[in-house]
Amino acid sequence: MLTTSKDILWLSLSLVILLIGITSAWGIFYFVMILRDTKAITKSLKKKMNLIDQILETVKKKVETTASYLPPLIEASGKIAEKFWDKKTEKKNKKKK
Repeated sequence: MLTTSKDILWLSLSLVILLIGITSAWGIFYFVMILRDTKAITKSLKKKMNLIDQILETVKKKVETTASYLPPLIEASGKIAEKFWDKKTEKKNKKKK
């Protein structure tokens, strides 16, 4: 089988090529697995960002609707406070007389 040094050369070259092929396949496999994990992480981040966006939109809508009710509430509370202040001053004036 191995009669000349040329046969040993061809055998060693074939083993080296085989090892390079196996190593390349192993590297490509791990590279693909890394890309798959990256895709899964990106997908998860997109879902979370969409959820955060929805929450912020809901909060924004609530604040906008609440802001439209605030001026009448402030005005009403001011009138109520004024009424209490008037009653308090009337009681003080009655006590003085």
